[in-house]
Amino acid sequence: MKIVCTQENLKQGLATVGRIISSSNTLPILNNILIKTENGQLKISSTNLEIAITTHVRCKVEEDGEITVASKTIMDLVNNLPNKNITLQTAHNEVEVETENYHTSIKTLPAEEFPLIPQMENENTISLDSQELKNALNQVVFAASTNQTQPEISGILFKLEGEILKVTATDRYRLAEKKIMLKEKFLTPREVILPQKTAVELSRIIGNQKGVVEISFNETQTSLCFNETQIISRLIDGQYPPYEQIIPTSFNSKVFTEKQPLINALRAGAIFSQGTNSVKLDYDSEKQVLTLVSESAELGKSVVDLPSKVEGPSGSVVLNHHYILDCLSNIETAGVEIKIIDDSAATLILPEGKNDYIYLVMPIKS
Repeated sequence: MKIVCTQENLKQGLATVGRIISSSNTLPILNNILIKTENGQLKISSTNLEIAITTHVRCKVEEDGEITVASKTIMDLVNNLPNKNITLQTAHNEVEVETENYHTSIKTLPAEEFPLIPQMENENTISLDSQELKNALNQVVFAASTNQTQPEISGILFKLEGEILKVTATDRYRLAEKKIMLKEKFLTPREVILPQKTAVELSRIIGNQKGVVEISFNETQTSLCFNETQIISRLIDGQYPPYEQIIPTSFNSKVFTEKQPLINALRAGAIFSQGTNSVKLDYDSEKQVLTLVSESAELGKSVVDLPSKVEGPSGSVVLNHHYILDCLSNIETAGVEIKIIDDSAATLILPEGKNDYIYLVMPIKS
């Protein structure tokens, strides 16, 4: 194999596939990236046996071939090469990397040892705007459980209902749901659970790029295609809990407040709630103010008053400030609406004036 590629293109291609490779692999071949020529391009692939990522890079192919090379080694090397054309050429169980006055050879393993990446038939396919999907993933992925004893809620639920895709995550202490309107109606209702790591990788690969993401799935796997990159991932087997029944439909009080002052107040108060992560939200309908109280016996106390619109009776609720900040950091509107029943029931946080996103958080009971 012999190809010529720009340093920028090769660097981008390696970065796209390299993140899923673990440093604790017991199989040496899983530490490697598969590099091969295909249809006049360079095809770069990686896998951890649960997720496989393949991307295509523009290059000049002088001789076809394929090889695997240690991911960290070639990524570290290419990242430190000048932004010039790079020549890759295989010879005697090595790949030679040359550009300007740099002459490097890296040990390789045969391509035949690399795990076979499965191909999928595009039976059930939906098309989504890349930035809309990325924003949806970012608004829910942090709420997924990290407890692997409950694999169903360690992933992200994709629930197709007619013209709506619901993207949901929960760890039983909080829940985030984002609705995306589909361009075409999906005739058969369907649920699939995407691993959290797959969702994070897809969001990272999309980045700021515009385009369309094609999502296909069968009973056990999903294919996520975006521009020159494809992710093949296993799906999580199991039944996602029927979360809709725990979302309250009526509330006693509503608080409308500005997002950024609320974020600032939560961060200031967090200094005094390091042990409990709790913040008390006092809402006063007479004074029309939301007061955030954080207190530590060792450090002191923080009280922040935020002018707000309060509807319904006054009251208070204690919440985890980390959970609130996770939500607020991914809400795009300038204002937020907080819906409260009482200090022992779930509280809802929504972007003001929108009904496509809800965030539910359970209270901390004193």
